[in-house]
Amino acid sequence: MNRIIKTALILSIAFTACQQATPKFEAQAQPTFEILEAIEVDSVVADFPVGFRFLSTGEWQFIAYFNKYRALTVASRRTNEKKWAYQVLPSKVGWDSHNRITMALDRDQCLHLSGNMHNDTLVYFKTKKPLDITSFERVLPMVAMQDELRCTYPSFIKNADGALIYSYRKGGSGNGINFTNVYDENTKSFQRLTDQPLFDGRGLMSAYASGPRLGPDSLFHVIWFWRDTPSCETNHDLSYARSPDLVNWETADGQKINLPISPDATSSIVDPVPPGGGVINGGARLFFNDMGEPHIAYMKYDAAGKSQIFLATLSNGAWSSKQISNWDYRWAFSGPGSIDFHIRLQKGYFNSDGQIIIPYFHIKKGDGELVVDGTNLVTLADRSLSLAKSINYPAELLDPSSKIDSVSVRWLNVNKPSKNHKEYYALRWETMGKRRFYQAPSSPVKPSVMTLYLLQKKE
Repeated sequence: MNRIIKTALILSIAFTACQQATPKFEAQAQPTFEILEAIEVDSVVADFPVGFRFLSTGEWQFIAYFNKYRALTVASRRTNEKKWAYQVLPSKVGWDSHNRITMALDRDQCLHLSGNMHNDTLVYFKTKKPLDITSFERVLPMVAMQDELRCTYPSFIKNADGALIYSYRKGGSGNGINFTNVYDENTKSFQRLTDQPLFDGRGLMSAYASGPRLGPDSLFHVIWFWRDTPSCETNHDLSYARSPDLVNWETADGQKINLPISPDATSSIVDPVPPGGGVINGGARLFFNDMGEPHIAYMKYDAAGKSQIFLATLSNGAWSSKQISNWDYRWAFSGPGSIDFHIRLQKGYFNSDGQIIIPYFHIKKGDGELVVDGTNLVTLADRSLSLAKSINYPAELLDPSSKIDSVSVRWLNVNKPSKNHKEYYALRWETMGKRRFYQAPSSPVKPSVMTLYLLQKKE
């Protein structure tokens, strides 16, 4: 296979939509895609899925992944060059999909990388030199060793000043504490962002959070479920908080929340779904309208015990929730370990008509989207998108080419096509499905080739 493929191949992508009574729900125009460049990166693990990280800044690109030998690896290149440089780090992955990788740049352009942890000792590397992957060194402890022996879910974000914030969970499902650290470029070290953790389940439960993330209102927003045990059906109580600085937190109606946020902070609850009520970590999405008001789409059981999508909205500081799907299926998830989602939500958004669009995957229905009136929250359509995943990728790249059972294509984007980004990079590789209890495959699985594509979407 050529490492560099330059082509002017134009590919048409069509997706189907269910017929509607009004023209606004007719099938959308077919987008076309041009593959401007395809650059092979490396061979990667293909016997289980795990999150990689793709970082682009100025003329540099960085990819953090597990290579075919299962070693944590970083590849880098200048965008005007075709050859990658590689740095293999002293950490190897097993078969646990929790062991995702995260990576970020600080204000001095030094790289920070963390990952390959599921209740493990902290795995954290940083470069001594800006943009130089050969200068990676492991740092342990980051702040306090006693809090860094059972770590999971690492994440980097930036505060309003551009300072690098690192968060992780100490402990396990049902007994977890979430810490946040802030990086100081002067001392070249992390310290606690707050004296108290962000979340503390008080030994009774742990918080499974999405965020914090910066909203259009310049506030940081976070949603979470509490979970009582390692069994996923014990998720409960969809909750929300916001902050101007990641230090001072409040509810949607402005009530102060003292840190750590604990199960006692009942004023933060959006929907008091009980354990066994059909909510699951990873099953909720936060998005905003044009006025910066938060909306939350999430899954739970309806009165008949079926899995449905609900939409939570704010009015005068109070949350209300409404069922927006009408499906005849119950996803009865339970137990510990990594699970394959029967229903997956993507982030909702408002279209140009002011309608709320909630894209989803449903094991019985396939890919689709709910269309909801943005004013009265009436569901206008539940339409099929049989090629929904193809909207941002050429048709020939959608199906796996590996001769591996149960393999599927995985994508990682820097940005998606928009009015301001007609050209965009996307990383593609192929893997088998999750191994719920992290066991090795019965026979070796051939690695997958990971390729970076520069694509252009044409309307």
